[in-house]
Amino acid sequence: MALGNFLTEMGRLEFSMLLLGEMVSKEPMEYLFEDYAERPFGKKIPWFEERCNASEALKQYKSELTQIYADMRTLKTKRNYLVHGETYEASFKRRPRAPYRVGVTPDNVEYLDDFDHQQHGENVFDIEQVKAAMAQCAKLKDQVVRIRAEVIANAEPHEEEGEDSWPPPAAAKAG
Repeated sequence: MALGNFLTEMGRLEFSMLLLGEMVSKEPMEYLFEDYAERPFGKKIPWFEERCNASEALKQYKSELTQIYADMRTLKTKRNYLVHGETYEASFKRRPRAPYRVGVTPDNVEYLDDFDHQQHGENVFDIEQVKAAMAQCAKLKDQVVRIRAEVIANAEPHEEEGEDSWPPPAAAKAG
């Protein structure tokens, strides 16, 4: 259940990133969604960063966003271990049997033997560690949602120029 909750929170974080990215982009959601949805989380971070850093509306959030990008990269490592892993029940150090999520490590094909021999690295998660990763997702999502809400609340209404179409006329002729 903890892993399912983590995955749900990851999805919410990724969706909040898309919504903020869309808000500060000229491209319509349909275009952005197709591009964004095909990317794994690690490639969504630079996508998000590029759009946010190019936005005049987000300039006042630069230092907070810089920390958010770093936290997302830290989360990416945990996310990859949790998503690309296996769940085992085991007992260590005379504790009761408990479930552990053991992530695949590309540089160590013996990662499951290491787990069995109680050599637990950053790729092994007990339930509390999975819950902590989920809380990290929720915190990041809440920050992104808050920034988006503040930008919306502080935005000045503006009139659209010309037709509301995509791609822009110059790109349509070139394509």
